[in-house]
Amino acid sequence: MLAQQLGIPQKKEAKSFLLILLIDALGTGLFAPFSLLYFHVIAALPLTEVGVALSIATIFTIPIVPITGTLVDRFGARRLVIFAQLLQGVGFLGYLLVNNMVLLVITAIFVNIGQRIFWSAYFSLATDLAGKGERDRWFGLLGTSQTVGMGIGTALTGVIIAALGIMGYYSIVLVNALSFFLAAGMLYFFVPIERHTESEQRELPGSYRLMLKDRPYLGLIVTNIAFALCLSLLGLGLPVYAIDTLHTPIWVAGVALGLNMALIALLQTFLIRHLRSLRRTRTIILAGLILALWCLLYVLALPLPRAIVIPYLIIATCVQGVAEAMHAPTSNALAAEASPLALRGRYLAAFQISWAIANIVAPTMFTMLFSIHPALPWAIAAGLILLASLGTLLIEPHLPTEAIRISEKAKI
Repeated sequence: MLAQQLGIPQKKEAKSFLLILLIDALGTGLFAPFSLLYFHVIAALPLTEVGVALSIATIFTIPIVPITGTLVDRFGARRLVIFAQLLQGVGFLGYLLVNNMVLLVITAIFVNIGQRIFWSAYFSLATDLAGKGERDRWFGLLGTSQTVGMGIGTALTGVIIAALGIMGYYSIVLVNALSFFLAAGMLYFFVPIERHTESEQRELPGSYRLMLKDRPYLGLIVTNIAFALCLSLLGLGLPVYAIDTLHTPIWVAGVALGLNMALIALLQTFLIRHLRSLRRTRTIILAGLILALWCLLYVLALPLPRAIVIPYLIIATCVQGVAEAMHAPTSNALAAEASPLALRGRYLAAFQISWAIANIVAPTMFTMLFSIHPALPWAIAAGLILLASLGTLLIEPHLPTEAIRISEKAKI
């Protein structure tokens, strides 16, 4: 069956969930790559202040992660994902009113809390929709759906801003907010409340203490911080790097990011299918090496003439897409399979702390390093990702065998 070949689980709710993610990602793709420029242009805030404000707002979301994990294990992920979508929609409407740093921090707190709840609950909901042998391809297909939406949104953003100017910035924020409300409504009506035959028994006393004793899993979280940080730099830093440093037209960043996401969408399920003989940890390490190459290519773009730098930048950005297509579904499947069923909500929420930390560090790291020298963010990221790849290799023997190896059922 085509659905099985694509990686769609047998549960009927899975197709609706794919469409919901596509809509959510479409709105996000409109705004995320130009977020720094939005506050820089519309609110007239210096880039360094924007970076610090977004980092401050993200710090407040850290306690949300363990709370969300506990709530997922008790009540199920679906309710929390719906709440997260609504909260993000409200926060993005608030972005329309931002004209100073204080208001930016306040509205960004709403958005970031919503994002943290979403990502802390999303993978539990996605895992519940797929059987054990289906999860690698399922995560790949979910990533493809999100990437297609992000790619379309990102490609449209450059066109919208170029055509509408200042009103274009306001338009992408408004459409993004509405996409969250629409996704929340569809999730409520088309993905029924999950019945917890297994998760009713998930609540265990001292469960987070048990997770904190799982050193290999903690190592997985630590190494993923570097991966998350490196991956976050693309959407955050490329528009600024391309426009302010390489002096390319504004459409170049949008096209590069759009092609990057299209490549991820095309390659994700294909690569997962053809790399299934590798251990999941080895696939992650390979992705790390490719990410380090991408960072180096960005550094080498500085001396290039403008006639060459545009196609060069687009190609280099596509290199990052290959790495992300390999890393995203593999790391999420590894995190899910390495977690015990009884504590899966908490484990997967804890794994998302790596992304929370990256989201805190990335804006300030990029803006501060960029202000010193435009090549520094990419050079530092390359070093971090190589260390993370080495760390992944070192913790591999201590992870459960069934977690690092794709099951035979998934190889069919």
